[in-house]
Amino acid sequence: MTAPTPTVVVQIAAQERETVSETLVEFLAPLPVVLVGIVEIPDQTSSEQARAQFEDEARQTLDTVADLFADAGSDVETRLSFTHNARRTIEQVATEIDRVAVLFPAPTKSIERVIVAVRGGINVPNIAATAAAVLEETDATATVYHAAKEGADTDAIEQAFTAIVSAMEDAGIENGRVTTTIERADDELTALVDAANEHDLLVVGEDEPKLTDRIFGDTSQRLAERTVVPLVVVRRPPVEE
Repeated sequence: MTAPTPTVVVQIAAQERETVSETLVEFLAPLPVVLVGIVEIPDQTSSEQARAQFEDEARQTLDTVADLFADAGSDVETRLSFTHNARRTIEQVATEIDRVAVLFPAPTKSIERVIVAVRGGINVPNIAATAAAVLEETDATATVYHAAKEGADTDAIEQAFTAIVSAMEDAGIENGRVTTTIERADDELTALVDAANEHDLLVVGEDEPKLTDRIFGDTSQRLAERTVVPLVVVRRPPVEE
């Protein structure tokens, strides 16, 4: 069974008048959206000081982007945060939502080819639900993708592929619009970046944290820095106590 559609959390640099392209807004319109307007402030500045100085301008920026999503049919909620750590703020917002995907926006003029990356056999229902929701009302094609070292066991990946393709078919997405690819590569992350940059949008599941993530930044952040396309990271469900 496919999980319910995740909510998309979108960070907006409110003080910098950041926006989201209309193409990306329309593509994500089937999903509920939480827009988080961020004003990142120096450590020595209090949030009260920053709010008094920048709130009106930041709110106007946030409301303008919210109107774009609302006009496209999204169920949109806004939050405005004056924070010393934007990433931590987004993490806090995301953990408050039961099923969530985080958008890293990037400029795009069209979204015709989506790549859905599977990096393990976890979080598959939420990845499938997100991919199906964004594709359902479009003509875009999807490549369900995994990069693996030569000789690596891919049985779990094959099962994940089957589940995701099945979820798309259940959502009414024709089988001819979806292909699956396992690429053998010495550097799986580089292979994924290269493949993503040949598409228009990347949907990827959050993977298990590793020690190297603490040193170099988590994989999702590195993907956002190295890809030139919008990135939707589908977070893992919280561990039940």
